[in-house]
Amino acid sequence: MTLPEISIKRHIFALMLSLLIVLFGVISYQRIGVDRYPDIQFPAVSVITTLRGANPEVVDSAVTNVIESSVNSTPGIERIESQSLPGVSLVIVIFKLGKDVDVAFNEVQTKVSQAVERLPDDIDAPVVAKLETGSQAIMWLSLEGDRTDPQLATYARTVLKKRLETIDGVGEVQLGGVQERAIRVNVDLERAAALGVTAQSITRALASEHLQLPGGFLVGGQTEHLIKLDQEYHSVDEMQRLVIGHREGAVILLKDVAQVEDGGKDRRQAAYQTGNVSMGLGIVKISNANTVAIAREVKRRLDAEFRPALPPGMKLWIAWDSSDFIERTIAARGVEDPRVLDAMRAVPRHRFVPEELRSRAYEDRPLPIGHGQT
Repeated sequence: MTLPEISIKRHIFALMLSLLIVLFGVISYQRIGVDRYPDIQFPAVSVITTLRGANPEVVDSAVTNVIESSVNSTPGIERIESQSLPGVSLVIVIFKLGKDVDVAFNEVQTKVSQAVERLPDDIDAPVVAKLETGSQAIMWLSLEGDRTDPQLATYARTVLKKRLETIDGVGEVQLGGVQERAIRVNVDLERAAALGVTAQSITRALASEHLQLPGGFLVGGQTEHLIKLDQEYHSVDEMQRLVIGHREGAVILLKDVAQVEDGGKDRRQAAYQTGNVSMGLGIVKISNANTVAIAREVKRRLDAEFRPALPPGMKLWIAWDSSDFIERTIAARGVEDPRVLDAMRAVPRHRFVPEELRSRAYEDRPLPIGHGQT
C-alpha cells in the first residue's frame, strides 16, 4: 500500500502520523540552539608566544621566525600568516579544507614543543589553540565605581567571574581593561649611583629574599608538622627594609635608593563606559550552546543576584549584547514574513476545514490586482 492510499483509506492514521511529526517538530524547535552564525570550525591553528619587553624586531627574529620554520614542515599547510607585535608573536597556520583540525592541532603542538628549546629562556610558554568562530564573547558587561582599577579588577576576577561561570552554557568569562595589583619599586637613579647600587642588584635581592619555599615535614613520635618557609614581604613597609647591599660596612636598604608603593601594573589595555574607565567582562559560550538563552539568563541574574550584591559605589551595566540582533531578526522574520503567514493560514484550511467551507473561503479571499500599462 502506497502513501497516498494510506492517506485516503486510513485517514485517521495519516492524521495521527501528521500530528506526531508536528509534535516532534515543536519539541525540536523549542530545544534548538539560536545563534547569529552557524558553528563552523576552520582548519586553522594559532600559536601565541609572549616575550615581555621585546620590540617587534626582536620578537620577529627570536620567536616568530623560529616557530614558522618549525611548523612549516607540517603536512597539509596552505599558508602561514604571522605578526610580530611589541612583546607578542602571533603565528596562524592555515591548512587545506580537507585537513582534520584535531589532527592539525596535534601536529602543530608537537612541532612547537620541539622548537621551545630554540626560543629565548624568558618567554612565556607558547599557547597553541584552534581558530574557532564561536570563541568570541557574546556579551560584554561593564563594571565601574569609585574604586581604584586594581580593586575593580580584584572584585571582577574573584566574585563576578566565578558567579558568571556557573551559568549553564557559559564556557569562559574574559576580563578586559584589567590593571592587576602590583608593588612598584621606583628607583632613584642618582641615589643608586651614589651608593653603587645597580638595577640588577635590586632584582637579585628581590628574587633571593622575597619568596616562599617548601620546608618539608617535622616528624616527632606519631605527629607530623608541615614546615613553611615564608620569606615574602606582606606590606610596603616590610619591603622597604629589604637589604640590597653593603657599602663600607653599612647596610643599604631598598628605601635608601627607591620608593616602594602599592599600585598597579603598567596599563596595556583599557575599557571605557560612558567616558569613564571601567572593567569589562566578556561572556563566551560553549560550543553549540543557545546564545539567546544564555543572554536571557545573564540578564535575569544581573537583576536578581549580581546588582543587589554589589558593594556601595559600584555599578554593573550591559555594554554590548549580540542576542539583541538575533532576537530582532527572529521576530521580524517570524512575524512579518508573508511566506510564514501564508503557511500558517494554509495548513489549517487544507487539513481541518470541511470542503464546502474551504471553497467558500477561497471565494471570499481578496485577490491581488496588478496595475500595468501596455
